[in-house]
Amino acid sequence: DKKKTQPVKQTDTKRTRRDRGELEDIMFKLFEKQPNWALKQLVQETDQPAQFLKEILNELCIYNKRGANQGTYELKPEYKKSVEDTGAE
Repeated sequence: DKKKTQPVKQTDTKRTRRDRGELEDIMFKLFEKQPNWALKQLVQETDQPAQFLKEILNELCIYNKRGANQGTYELKPEYKKSVEDTGAE
């Protein structure tokens, strides 16, 4: 009577890496919409491998270990200013 449902694994599908510069542009656009992102959210939004995203996030972002935004990434201050400048033009 009981049917066992297998959980669907999305990690089985291979994700192809985009060009680094192209991915950085996408990341900046995402951070314009929302200041803090969890890694899982970014993987879904960009459809990129988590490990590849982490490499780029380590360069562009600060990882929040504590506080209200614990476990999320936030753009480094030097990138926040450049994003605001380009948005004003």
